[in-house]
Amino acid sequence: MFPDDDDDSTESNENFERLLKTGNCPLRKSDIHFIEALPTKGIYTLIIFLSREARLNIGKLGMQKFPKGYYTYTGSGVGKGASSLKRRVSRHLRKGKRNLWHIDFLLTNENATVTAVAAAETNKKLECHMNRYIKGEGEAKIPVKGFGASDCKKKCESHLLFFGEKDIKSKIATFYAIRFGSKSFTRDFG
Repeated sequence: MFPDDDDDSTESNENFERLLKTGNCPLRKSDIHFIEALPTKGIYTLIIFLSREARLNIGKLGMQKFPKGYYTYTGSGVGKGASSLKRRVSRHLRKGKRNLWHIDFLLTNENATVTAVAAAETNKKLECHMNRYIKGEGEAKIPVKGFGASDCKKKCESHLLFFGEKDIKSKIATFYAIRFGSKSFTRDFG
């Protein structure tokens, strides 16, 4: 059993911590060590590789085409419980979950792999700022308008970016180091 991702209760947080410590968690041990090292609050960027083109139904966005290649998804975790940075990242790294958010529909696809995560400690919701920075500096394209940005107050076109088949892990790590210095964390899973 994994704690409900929508539950912010103390009991749910304690269950999450217990699962991490006992090894009964559906994450790899290396993932758990990375998650434990993350700050409680911050922003993150997932680097995702889609090994083959996919057509996916993305909730209210409907059927969408995702070309083979590298993507980034930028979000924040500045709350408590399920909305903390640690819980958001751990949820994204798990394959077995309910599809609640746009990114879940992509990440639960058998051809999608999170190849790296960049994160930084902050109490502010800076995901829009970082997403725009990555888009501009990384020369990314918007694959699906509105993806991950349906509640975006900064009017971002999408929090999912597409880079084609060029591996952008080191570039994203550099962007985080430039913006956040010693408060940045990067984990390469491949």
